[in-house]
Amino acid sequence: MDADLRADLQAEVDDVWSEPIRHLPMSGAVSDMSRDMAEIAAILRTGMRDEDRPSFVGSSGRRRGVLASGGWLKIDRAAWPALTPRKGDKVVALDRPGQPVFDVLAVDDRSHLRLICDLGDAN
Repeated sequence: MDADLRADLQAEVDDVWSEPIRHLPMSGAVSDMSRDMAEIAAILRTGMRDEDRPSFVGSSGRRRGVLASGGWLKIDRAAWPALTPRKGDKVVALDRPGQPVFDVLAVDDRSHLRLICDLGDAN
């Protein structure tokens, strides 16, 4: 695919699907002061997860619910070149009701276009 066409397509996708995100660098259970917090725009998807499954509470199994495990975050590397999310960091969805917080479970940096973070629910 032509590089200019790819860049135009990526910009259009980001215009439609990205949302404000706060990246909170963590070191264990405390803030990592060696890395700066950042507010960025990135694509955060939470509804299409294979990991959703029923959960049963108590020994009787009468209370049922859905155990959700997060989603994924796609960060445009060209727009945010200094951002270095790591496993254990947190991200906050700033425009969503209640500003949900997610744990970064893994970071895939193999794509030259985007950093892809697997997320788990933190709250």
